[in-house]
Formats: sequence, structure tokens, C-alpha cells
Amino acid sequence: MLFLLKYPNGIEAQKEKLEAEGHTIIQKGRKNIRYYVKDYENSLFDLK
Repeated sequence: MLFLLKYPNGIEAQKEKLEAEGHTIIQKGRKNIRYYVKDYENSLFDLK
């Protein structure tokens, strides 16, 4: 799951909300820093 730059209040606010829900955030890259949610597949559920 890649973080969106257009998220209200920026990436930091999105990171805080996801961490509050129990997710682990991973930072990748040196110059082009990107953030991902670790093992997000485990939190997905079917909307049938």
C-alpha cells in the first residue's frame, strides 16, 4: 500500500492514523522516500 501525497493533512497524518489502527509503516528509498504498510494483506477482507 503506497501512501498518497494528496491525503488530507499529508503523509504524517496518514501514518499516525494507520499506526493508531495497529499497522506498521515501512520507509523505502533514500532520495525518493516512499512509505508502505507492512503486511497490509493480512488486514484485507472480502466485500461480498
